[in-house]
Amino acid sequence: MTEQFGERAFSTFQAARLCGVFHTTVINWVNKGKLKARLTPGGHRRIPLSALVPFMKEHEMPIPSDIEDERRHLLVLDDEPMLARLIESGVAGRKDRCAVRVADNPVEALVLIGQRVPDLLIMDLMMPVMDGFQVCRILKSSPATRDMRIVAMSGRKLPAAQQDFLDKNVDEFLAKPFTMTALNATLDRLL
Repeated sequence: MTEQFGERAFSTFQAARLCGVFHTTVINWVNKGKLKARLTPGGHRRIPLSALVPFMKEHEMPIPSDIEDERRHLLVLDDEPMLARLIESGVAGRKDRCAVRVADNPVEALVLIGQRVPDLLIMDLMMPVMDGFQVCRILKSSPATRDMRIVAMSGRKLPAAQQDFLDKNVDEFLAKPFTMTALNATLDRLL
């Protein structure tokens, strides 16, 4: 990323990484007039942020939070609305630094993640239809979400195989009930 005249701009390689395509695809978009870019004196294309974000929105591409919004984005996934809202209100003191979305089922959460990959997912493991382990497998299998930080939570004692899975695939595990102090300490560590 470069900055010129106060606006962030991206090389074709950087834009390609953000869009999940090859850099030659970005060059083709620019050459066909689909994506606005400027040329440097050396003949390199630079895509301004003001052109890249609307293009990504128009084509329904997930927009990384660090290019559109400087706040950290959290997604809370829990089928117990009361607990989800409690977590959301517990993070409210960080409004200037964090944006929080809430999903009450895994399908809704995956749709929200497809629209915008959060910096951190806080999810319950025990849910009907699709549990948190399945959600985690889906997220870890995609290059776009593989590195997303995940905090798992459960009120049940987990078998050794599930605990081993969590050790390898999530960043933190919180046993329910937990305190907001413990949650905020976790957020401080991971964000």
